[in-house]
Amino acid sequence: MEDKLQVYATSRQKWRKWLEKNHAKNDEAWLIYYKKATGKPSVTYRESVEEAICFGWIDGIKKRIDDERYTHRFSPRNSKSKWSDLNIRLAENMIRENKMTEAGLKVFKRKQKYEESVVEMTRAKEIELTPEIERILKSNKRAWMNYQKLSPSHRKQYAAWLTTAKRPETIQKRIKEAIHLLENDEKLGMK
Repeated sequence: MEDKLQVYATSRQKWRKWLEKNHAKNDEAWLIYYKKATGKPSVTYRESVEEAICFGWIDGIKKRIDDERYTHRFSPRNSKSKWSDLNIRLAENMIRENKMTEAGLKVFKRKQKYEESVVEMTRAKEIELTPEIERILKSNKRAWMNYQKLSPSHRKQYAAWLTTAKRPETIQKRIKEAIHLLENDEKLGMK
């Protein structure tokens, strides 16, 4: 832990001040909390998560330091991370209370945009591979076999991703990536 950036904030306001100054230039911070029984001042976990969300950050793993203290890792939320229902509600509350910063709002909107595109892609009832894409996949026996083994929803996800590209170079890039993933028996994941 000594080589990690450790932050001790006695209050919500001090944690927010640290985030204001550092959210754009640090890739993580280990926030130190004192256990309630110590009587020492410390930002609460809930407050620290709310403030982190305001800056586009998210909490991660928790580690014990000693009998009086523990720490949580905070870092900028990446574009593919899933938002829990609780964190969505917290973000919406921070927006209503005018506490959300531009950085936090940008991350939250990106999440909504991603989720909307996934819903849009998977809503179509009959998403199928085009004959040309199917022919290319079939030319790689291993990839085609693994594609066939996928659940219908995962096949639909691949089909939607492969068939919604507009530019020919994007289509080719996605086909190449899909073949690589399928050869390794991997699901598409969040695209």
